[in-house]
Amino acid sequence: MQEKRSMRFGKWLLKAIVSYAVFIAAGLLLSFVPARRLGLSEEMFLNLRMFFMLFGPIYLTLFVKIILTFIAAAKRREPDVSERSRGILFAVTALLLFANLSNAQTVSDLASGTIQGKGLRNLERSKRYSLKGKRFLNVFLPVGFYLLILELLTLLVCIVTFAPLPRAASNAFIFTIALTALLFLLPPLILSFISGYQGDKAKHENKRAQEKQKAVQSDVLVLETDLNRRKRYLRLPKILALLICPGVCLTSGFVLALTKNSQELLSVRLLRIPFLALMAAAVFLFIPLLMYWANCSGTSLVQRVYLTQNQLYYTGYSGSMEERVEFTFTLLRLESYHIGKRSIRVHGQFTKKTRDAYGSSQKKPFTKTLWLPRTFPIDQEQALLYFLQNQAAENVS
Repeated sequence: MQEKRSMRFGKWLLKAIVSYAVFIAAGLLLSFVPARRLGLSEEMFLNLRMFFMLFGPIYLTLFVKIILTFIAAAKRREPDVSERSRGILFAVTALLLFANLSNAQTVSDLASGTIQGKGLRNLERSKRYSLKGKRFLNVFLPVGFYLLILELLTLLVCIVTFAPLPRAASNAFIFTIALTALLFLLPPLILSFISGYQGDKAKHENKRAQEKQKAVQSDVLVLETDLNRRKRYLRLPKILALLICPGVCLTSGFVLALTKNSQELLSVRLLRIPFLALMAAAVFLFIPLLMYWANCSGTSLVQRVYLTQNQLYYTGYSGSMEERVEFTFTLLRLESYHIGKRSIRVHGQFTKKTRDAYGSSQKKPFTKTLWLPRTFPIDQEQALLYFLQNQAAENVS
């Protein structure tokens, strides 16, 4: 092993000596070219020749590395650098966030730092899962790094040779380097976050499947959402948010635009009032309707009911990764229930147990009304209604 390393170092040293010898010879030959013919002063031309001899082999190596990276990618023989670079990028990101937090002066700055810290922890947890887009990153990361080095070297050469640089040239260099560095950091971080999110989601779904299997083996009836019934359940909020609300806004705006130049007539002014009110209502209700649609979508997707002979557990979760909060409502006493067109309302005394990444907690018995979307299969919904009917009859007796 030591011999191989020595041979590699010897080959690398020989290549470096030959490369510098060639560029030094070329630089000496360039000294015979008159500087005035190139439109440069003697000092500028000397600096360019010095940088050509000093950085020429490095430029050549970087260009060759970029070409070889694309050739290896075309042959599907690119080295796996994505996993090795992952930790380095996380460390750089952590240092940048720490530097940003060190300048915090207000409460909003500290809140922003807290959110950034949570995002960094989620990225750190994503290292447990396989990285998405490895082939892309195996090409993107080396090429991005080589380009960044080329830009920094070029900036150094221009600063020394053509000092002082014009403002436009300085701004162009700064923008290009910042953009390259940003592009060098963002795609790996985004792909890492996606990998972590998908891996954590698959792990959580597997955990819920195991919980369901264990409950079924214990003769517990498990009620879960039926996808077809869920589509019908989401039809109304989807239409309200994406069709009715924009449609009312556009129609009202069209009527107001048509009657804009006829406002001297009393009938037109009276006609514009309801359309103006409708347009304002549509604008203000758009966000609440989107939130209602999102709430219906999330609740109907994650809800699960466990039914035993005399016990009801309503479970679900919100959020994902480190922000996921799982909850379980246990029915202690049923006071009333109501069957609506879209949901089943269960009113009674419950205990609530929550669990998140930081631990679990349980709330003392309290009175609450649960709204269960009617997205369960028909047979499971009938079993739930039969259970509620029996519980109500027992409480009456």
